[in-house]
Amino acid sequence: MKAPHSKAVKIQKLIFLISNYLEILLAFVVILAIGITLLSVPRELSLLYQNGGFNQFLQALFDVIIGIELLKMLCRHDLDSVVEVLMFAVAREMIINHMPIIETLIGIVAIAVLFSIRKFLFVSALDKENPDRKAGEMDER
Repeated sequence: MKAPHSKAVKIQKLIFLISNYLEILLAFVVILAIGITLLSVPRELSLLYQNGGFNQFLQALFDVIIGIELLKMLCRHDLDSVVEVLMFAVAREMIINHMPIIETLIGIVAIAVLFSIRKFLFVSALDKENPDRKAGEMDER
């Protein structure tokens, strides 16, 4: 007779497997979106030359950069990539939206906090603690 615990573990493994496939699907959607956004960069570059639309060019460029970092975050599954995405997002808002000085100061403090978290509070070794752990394997309690 099988224990009810084994059924729960099988369901957890199935849910984990489904979530992995959904992450892969989402990564492909992000790749498609990055490709579509990259198509607009040459047009934005020509507008930069014609109209001096440097701000629109930077906005399109940052959208691509943040999309690439988001894709890396989905693929790597580590805390470093989450902090990088947050730093790029805050930097984009500070550069693209010409904010008042107080909001700019808050953005600078936010980036400093993210750098501090990355430097002092985050230990990269924790992500690499179980290198032999296979994808789809779940901790049984």
